[in-house]
Amino acid sequence: MKMMHLLWIIPLLGLFSLTACGENGTEINQNPSIEKDAAETIIANLAFDTGGTIDQLVDLSTLATPDGFDGLKGRYPGTYFNFQKTYDPVLGKWTIHIERERGVSGQIPNAFVSRDYLLQYLNSEGMPQQYYVTASDTARTIIFQVLSGQGRHQTRRLSQQLNQLTANWTLTNANLDNVTVNGIYYRAAVDTIRTYMRERSSDHNLQLNIFDLVMPRGSSPNLVNAISGLITGHFHALITFSNGSSYTENVIDRDINIVIGSGQASISLGSETYLGDIKTGELID
Repeated sequence: MKMMHLLWIIPLLGLFSLTACGENGTEINQNPSIEKDAAETIIANLAFDTGGTIDQLVDLSTLATPDGFDGLKGRYPGTYFNFQKTYDPVLGKWTIHIERERGVSGQIPNAFVSRDYLLQYLNSEGMPQQYYVTASDTARTIIFQVLSGQGRHQTRRLSQQLNQLTANWTLTNANLDNVTVNGIYYRAAVDTIRTYMRERSSDHNLQLNIFDLVMPRGSSPNLVNAISGLITGHFHALITFSNGSSYTENVIDRDINIVIGSGQASISLGSETYLGDIKTGELID
């Protein structure tokens, strides 16, 4: 009789164990993978609407036109925009300050960005000239630096506070319809994802190397669909959770490869690859 009781009790204990895990939340089944969390942060740092890398690339593309300074303002009709520029004739460089807002604060999506740029137009002989077109000579190369950046943005799932931003890019073929960009990019920020079960905070930095990225000259938001090229780099993050933990690897270090094309970013890190929308800054399911 005792053996018969044990045969009944063992399966019941197993059923109770499974039920209890379901009620308390099975972390493995209910939380996203490390790589997906990282990919979601990376695409938010890349995108146009969130003030990411693509946004600065479109700024650069806009400045590679005869009316580039006016074009920067024209990109954001009906929203807050502050623009200041100063030219140093000795160094042959422009210092540019931009503040702008997309969307409405408190509504989703929205973004506020502040940027300081250093810009230099070079003619066919590699000498500085003041404007994209100066004395009928169209610039061939543009040296572009992001000196600093601050801001915040919010998507449907993620909110972010930008803490540091720098870049050093060289744009070539500036006199052609399609230009080529090479250079480095660094961004440090804290983002937060809130769900019903938890809150995840990522204090992270992103280092990117841009190789022969090609894009049309101009300022249209649709330009993002025509950007193509390869980006490599490294993602580092310190992850913290409220309401319990989601995974044990709370410090994330991943080498990344990103292929840009047709308005999307194919983000490879670890053993996984994710698709993201480079305009909205959200992963594509």
